[in-house]
Amino acid sequence: MKTTLKAFTLVAGSLFAGSALATTLVCDVYPKSGGNSFGNGTKNCGAFDYSFGNSTSGKFYLINISKPIQEVRWEGRATCSGGTSCNATIRAYTQNKASALILYKDGTWEQANTASAWYETGH
Repeated sequence: MKTTLKAFTLVAGSLFAGSALATTLVCDVYPKSGGNSFGNGTKNCGAFDYSFGNSTSGKFYLINISKPIQEVRWEGRATCSGGTSCNATIRAYTQNKASALILYKDGTWEQANTASAWYETGH
């Protein structure tokens, strides 16, 4: 029993340590002149301005990359081909979510978390 508990603790600790170093998908939203952004560089970011437009610019990008990447397959609002960052149009009052499938050069892969960007324009 004691040996089983030690083995379980070792495996659980290894899994937690691996997930803490996982590649993370984050976002930035760039409000128009006079606006404010919130949470840039996190997985939930947003911005507010008084432009009364229907969109602004933003970016989704990967951080904490631990090994060489061969390819990134972007999904959702991030519609670029490859690379570790993807510029995006962030629509007002809409779900602006993105995720990424990361293919590493060593043959492994990882599905990154989903990042969400929001934008409000004062309507």
